[in-house]
Amino acid sequence: MTRFMMVIMWFIAVVGLTFAGVRFSGLLDSMLPPGEPEIVRFSPEMALPAQPNFYLVCGGNRCPPAIRKIDSPVFPVSASQLFSRIEEIAGTMGGKVTLRNAETLHLRIVLRSPVFRFPDWVDLQAVPVEDNTSQLLAYSRSVYGAADLGANKRRLKGCYRALAR
Repeated sequence: MTRFMMVIMWFIAVVGLTFAGVRFSGLLDSMLPPGEPEIVRFSPEMALPAQPNFYLVCGGNRCPPAIRKIDSPVFPVSASQLFSRIEEIAGTMGGKVTLRNAETLHLRIVLRSPVFRFPDWVDLQAVPVEDNTSQLLAYSRSVYGAADLGANKRRLKGCYRALAR
């Protein structure tokens, strides 16, 4: 093996071990703080980021028009029952619940990407529609970067599918 190849292999090993040490020590979590987002109020006047690093699930007139959005169906359960189900699903998402408001049926979670530990905020809220029916309002957004590579869409569609079961 040439000397150049040995140097390259050592370089890759050192970089890989350094990344593994930083990644699994929790250092990336402190290097990339999630901050504290503003309180989310789902409404047609809701401010959305200019960059495509978010996704919405909304029903009716509760959110602004957006390309990165799907409509929430009406679930045949009360809003409080839907909120209980949202809490169960949130527990399986692997994030940290930072806000739980049983009055407004609102839950906020900070999740992190698996490899580089980029933080994303997810707000989930159950709202009543009519007698014993409700809808999911959800807003997932990245803290860092101008794009999310579809992560927020996949996350909310997974949550939506889990609620529909």
